Amino acid sequence: MYVGGDGWKNLIDKEELDIVSICTPNYLHAPIVLKAIENDCNILCEKPIAISREELSQIEEKLKNKNIIFFTSFQKRYNPIFRLIKRVIEEDILGTITSVRYFFSHYGPYKSWKALSEEKWFFDSKKAGGGVLLDLGVHCIDILRYLLGEYDKVNGINFNTSCINMEDEDNCNVLFRFINDTLGLISVSWCNEPSETLDIFGTKGFIKVDINGRNPLSFSPKSLKRNKAIKDLLKFKPTNDSAQNKLIDHFIDCIQTKKQESPNFIDGKKAVEFVLEAYSFKK
Repeated sequence: MYVGGDGWKNLIDKEELDIVSICTPNYLHAPIVLKAIENDCNILCEKPIAISREELSQIEEKLKNKNIIFFTSFQKRYNPIFRLIKRVIEEDILGTITSVRYFFSHYGPYKSWKALSEEKWFFDSKKAGGGVLLDLGVHCIDILRYLLGEYDKVNGINFNTSCINMEDEDNCNVLFRFINDTLGLISVSWCNEPSETLDIFGTKGFIKVDINGRNPLSFSPKSLKRNKAIKDLLKFKPTNDSAQNKLIDHFIDCIQTKKQESPNFIDGKKAVEFVLEAYSFKK
């Protein structure tokens, strides 16, 4: 059920709801999450789950001692190509991973997809909480955490407003590192042709993956082709299966089995914290 304006407050308070799915503008995510927690509702929240550290702390505190299932809507985790990439990493085919580069772009909000509302809140700093990094970058860091483990610190940011009349960034690069000393670079843009690529470099070789499957896998040395995991990546073909539907199915299964799995609140929190730490370098 869609409820506009402040109607969500009455809906959550007065109805006996099992699940609340939050797909509002960013600045409403945390308030609705908090209200849902108060009413013991299971929660599926769009990213970013909050736009400030204060909101994250409030949510974390409210979740204590609550037996509810909380999912962050990181549907990219359900793209099977990432399981294949993770297998390559875990089987040490590339050796020690030294660096990764994740590039993700499209034409920007309201161009790459049609909005339900005429209000262009994505370009309003107070309502969106940030620019392209908070929109696309949270997906990138979530996938990289899934593949490589926890990040350690953000080292820097450069950004620009290149193609959209807005206060925040529509192009952005973030340098960071993982706890295991792997170096990372995330580049996101609302000003480019739709593209999503992941490059992983190790002491035994590298792979360059077009996540959308438009271009063949690039890798070196050629001897890597002997590995079954690399062969499976080479054979991978994208399907029309909805990653979002898989996320929802997983969420419902966790509710039925009363078992919290990922992508959970911590996954959503870590992604927002990454962006906020990067934004601190803007000052």
